[in-house]
Amino acid sequence: MFIFVLLAIVLLVLFWQYILAGLGLWVLVLLMRAVINWTVADPTPGYRRKPVQTRPVAKPVQTRPMPALKPARELPAPDYLPRWTASRRLDAGREHAQWQKMFDNTAR
Repeated sequence: MFIFVLLAIVLLVLFWQYILAGLGLWVLVLLMRAVINWTVADPTPGYRRKPVQTRPVAKPVQTRPMPALKPARELPAPDYLPRWTASRRLDAGREHAQWQKMFDNTAR
């Protein structure tokens, strides 16, 4: 902790000119903004602004109640769906490996 305090003091001693210049610029900017606001800027314009034209509020459309949706056709029977068992996955892996081998041989 002592090292950090010592480092902060050393930085403050080394850069005191820059720190003072930064604070001076900050105060100068604040003063310039205040002068501009008091003199140039017109807080209340003398002209009346026209109200913004808005679209009329849309009325909700009367609709008939929707009937419950039915699927176009029923799902297939569970017996029809393929079974991805361990042996089927192994066969698919073998088929893919065989196809890859044929593809590589054809590319040569």
